[in-house]
Amino acid sequence: MDNFTFCAPTKILFGRNTIPAIAPQITAHGVQRLLVVFGGGSVRRNGVYDSITNALREAGIAWEEFWGVKPNPSLEQVNAGIVRARAFEAQGVLAVGGGSVIDCGKAIAAGVFLDDYWAFVETRKPVEQALPVFAVLTLSGTSSEMNEKAVITNEPEAKKWSISGLCLAPKVSVIDPQVQAELPWKLTATGGIDAMTHVMENYFRGRPANPESGFFREETQLQINEALLRSIVASLNELQANPASHDARANLAWAACWGLNGMTVAGLSGGDWTSHALEHALSGLFPHIPHGEGLAVLFPSWMEEVHSFAPDIFARFARNVWGIQYDSKDAVSVLAAAREGIAATRNAFSGWGAPKDLSHWGVTAEHVPVMVRNAFSYRALGRLVPLNGEQVTRIFTRVL
Repeated sequence: MDNFTFCAPTKILFGRNTIPAIAPQITAHGVQRLLVVFGGGSVRRNGVYDSITNALREAGIAWEEFWGVKPNPSLEQVNAGIVRARAFEAQGVLAVGGGSVIDCGKAIAAGVFLDDYWAFVETRKPVEQALPVFAVLTLSGTSSEMNEKAVITNEPEAKKWSISGLCLAPKVSVIDPQVQAELPWKLTATGGIDAMTHVMENYFRGRPANPESGFFREETQLQINEALLRSIVASLNELQANPASHDARANLAWAACWGLNGMTVAGLSGGDWTSHALEHALSGLFPHIPHGEGLAVLFPSWMEEVHSFAPDIFARFARNVWGIQYDSKDAVSVLAAAREGIAATRNAFSGWGAPKDLSHWGVTAEHVPVMVRNAFSYRALGRLVPLNGEQVTRIFTRVL
């Protein structure tokens, strides 16, 4: 295994009826004036809004509400939130929603201390100062409730870029799976797919230590990641058949939370993250594309492009996640299993209702050069396999 540092400072309150407990946690951090960031109106319908505001009122916390954060939150929304937070003299930010809302809340919390939010993003430096962030999760998938990252889209420049810094990790997050019970299946499925791809971005950096025995250098970490992937698959299958299953909802929420909180990358060389860079190029140009759905199309295409360069880890994925058997001492069998694993992944995503190609959103061949250029502007592509422009073009073109 590679050397690594693991730090997960967020306190998690998990389970039924835990939302009101966020208020005393906020006051314990010395926060008495709060910007509360929301998405749409679903929190009014499912009781989350009343639960939160009643708890804040009882705790004596003053708050200002900032509504309307959309999927793939925009720089425009972040800047508007920064203005509101400063005007209210907010001492902290409470984000109530899914990953987009929490990311927007984090960006606002950092932006209060910046002269120009996007100019700072362009520096690629870690965030060193932010208002304390708290979160109440209403849609699982991104793990933003337990990590130090925030992804925001600069729509005029078609750039979907992130900031990170330990100060952005929420101080306390509440995960009550029951509030997700009435989510549309599409949102549940795309959240689960997003969570899977977080684990997979890290997983495929696994390296055989002893091909004869099948032991990998990161054996412990790979087994943890495989367990998370199998749990997400099983939970999604159960929820597709039985949307009211609280146990499946709870297990999906917990697995998704761990998918990108720093644990799944331990010892795995920082992960690959090419597919996320490609999806950011896609939804940066087309902000209406849900992040999880974009990944459902692009990730298997990336797998097709690179699996032959590292067939052992892809074959292991096929066996330990999808149950595909092979002879580890036969190179032909290994490669065939790797390909079967890719097909199984694509079939699972489409079986959960994700689109199969980019044309679903009106993406055409004329958009590919722009997406390729934007993907490379984000960073160099490919840690598992360094990619050139021709390869990235194939990844996009394969799924038009």
